[in-house]
Amino acid sequence: MLRWVVLGIVGLLVFSSFGFVFAQEVKSLQVSSETCSACSSCRDFDVDKALSEANAKIENLTRLINQKEAELHKLYAELNKTKSIETLEKIVKLEDEIQLLKSDLEFYKRQELSLELIKKYTRRTPYGVEVLYYRLPREDELVKQYIEKVHPVRKDVDLDWFIAFYRQAGELTFDEYVVTDMKLRETIGEIKAGNATVEDALGLIEEKKQIWDRIYAYLGERDKLQTLKKLKELGRKQTIMKTTGVEPLSIDVGISRGWGCQLHYCFGESSPALPSQAYLYDFQKVAVWVGMYTSSTPNMNYFYDEYCTYDFTSTYDIHEYWDKAVELTYDPILGGSPVHSIQVKWFFSAYDSDDVKHDIIWQFECDATHCWLTTGRADLPDPNLVPWGTYKLDVFENYLDCCRGCLIGCQCHWCNTHCSGCFACDPSGAQNFVHEDKPNRTIWP
Repeated sequence: MLRWVVLGIVGLLVFSSFGFVFAQEVKSLQVSSETCSACSSCRDFDVDKALSEANAKIENLTRLINQKEAELHKLYAELNKTKSIETLEKIVKLEDEIQLLKSDLEFYKRQELSLELIKKYTRRTPYGVEVLYYRLPREDELVKQYIEKVHPVRKDVDLDWFIAFYRQAGELTFDEYVVTDMKLRETIGEIKAGNATVEDALGLIEEKKQIWDRIYAYLGERDKLQTLKKLKELGRKQTIMKTTGVEPLSIDVGISRGWGCQLHYCFGESSPALPSQAYLYDFQKVAVWVGMYTSSTPNMNYFYDEYCTYDFTSTYDIHEYWDKAVELTYDPILGGSPVHSIQVKWFFSAYDSDDVKHDIIWQFECDATHCWLTTGRADLPDPNLVPWGTYKLDVFENYLDCCRGCLIGCQCHWCNTHCSGCFACDPSGAQNFVHEDKPNRTIWP
């Protein structure tokens, strides 16, 4: 099984399992990067140049969005007069186009923020970029600040917990977006049948915009904390090395896309993402992720913790994930566990018809009494006998993190990074959730 999971760091065993970190990203523009033949060539990394390039992208995308929104304003004026379903469909299509551009824009804004933090807390030396460790905010002060932002919250949290919290918040909110988008498509059909009004559709369009605003806010907090965490880790390492007479390392800060050898990045351009329906074969089990929540169903505001395992139970024993979550979070003061629901993802790898390997995901949720498949998710397979064939997929393009399994100069891959490791890599940078158009349904008992 280890051949399917690249950990990259020794000792990532968590809860009698292994750990891997998830930095999910909603749709973002792919940025190709030039490879560096040696780390010495990467020491000329110029933060100001990188910031200038990010700002240029932001300006260009802002101009395109403004042009599209001017067109949209005219369509809304026309719809207000005519109530035409054809005009409504044009609006929905244009809103989606604008949202894709905004996703790219928000990605570059987050990248700009990370680069500004790098500039603020580093300096250039003859050996590379050095972190000004003494200037960085103390972790306990950051944690205190974020505890005040998030209610309710555990009192034993650290920076990693908040990074996981905001990552999970973005992921769960994206699930909410998918459901709302499906409702909008259904409502348009109802309008055509005379069973709904244009106003019903406009309400859902506005709801989708609000959901995206929340996603961007969560991802912004996540990336800010991830950058500060990486700077602190590298600064501590550089401080130790200088006391032993070792040259400072070139900076290695985990921004999700590009900007040269000092940052996490993947060599070359990504392969095309899978279509929404694809033939897949040679399934292999990779890993299982379990997110734990204090709410009755998984809710981003009540994220508690996560664990990972290689154990793919049968559908008859599916509730074992719940039992493990309760065991891991048992609180002797409470006399039980604070966890009231979990979300489980089965990660597989499989090959498409072009013999390209992809990550393939089945998702479900549980509480104390039963487990159920979430909206649109396909029936769970026997994990030991996953069939070949054609599958419907929800393809979340550019959703993965650029993951390194080694030091500067080694090749990177687009991977899932739950619980502090690298796994279920996909050359397209996408996540592929197996999908069927079915309502929620119980899978256990």
